[in-house]
Amino acid sequence: MRLLLVLSLFLSFSQLAFADSLVIVGDDNAKPKNWMNTDGKPAGIMIDLLDEVSARTGITFDYQLMPWKRALKLSSLGQGSIIGFSKTSEREKTWHYSVPMYFDELVFVTTKDKWFQFDGLSSLNGRSVAIKLGATYGDDFEQARRDKVLRVVETTDRKGQLQMLMFGRVDTVLMSPGRVALESTLAENKFLMEHRNDYIILEKPFKLDPNFLGMPKSLGKTSLLAKINKALEEIRSEPLYEKIVERNIEKVLAALEE
Repeated sequence: MRLLLVLSLFLSFSQLAFADSLVIVGDDNAKPKNWMNTDGKPAGIMIDLLDEVSARTGITFDYQLMPWKRALKLSSLGQGSIIGFSKTSEREKTWHYSVPMYFDELVFVTTKDKWFQFDGLSSLNGRSVAIKLGATYGDDFEQARRDKVLRVVETTDRKGQLQMLMFGRVDTVLMSPGRVALESTLAENKFLMEHRNDYIILEKPFKLDPNFLGMPKSLGKTSLLAKINKALEEIRSEPLYEKIVERNIEKVLAALEE
């Protein structure tokens, strides 16, 4: 009888511990939000925020960063919550969303000889836009895509997209977050650095895109979302939030100068 009681308590504690842990998947090259650093460890704004959430809630996070398309697939199958996640009405059928974690500045990059005035998605009429494979940028962008206002080219290689832009295979590249994304991509490739001054960011950003933690409904851990949201809201109301954002941006920019 005592053995059964001990076993029952052990199982209860084990289930409780398991229930308070989450696998977190995300892009392994999305500076300054999340990336794998030179030591092979997850880094970035999202990671630091969730580490602070963990300290405040006791929820543990197992970070598994990988190419975006694979991360999205795993999360859609209920194998992990996903970070750096934009919201669309279609995705809301599959995922629960946290409160916003970070706001991405989405910008259009082109070359000086292809410059155009961006004043809304209608400005892209007839133009080709390179985006990250598997990414989505809101219902308005998806509607313009369905209406064939623009032609979308999806690849996993940001460096390759900027080369395609230089060679005239696309008209613009949609990148985030802002200049940090462009400069960090240019720095990874000798050819791109040689043509650095040929690239420009269109003056008007496409939008500030809120990024969330997306928790698959099939995961069965929705109860943890309230704790995560409460902690995130507390952090965002404190000076700590800006410190986390600024130190990760500075870290990325400093690495470019080395």
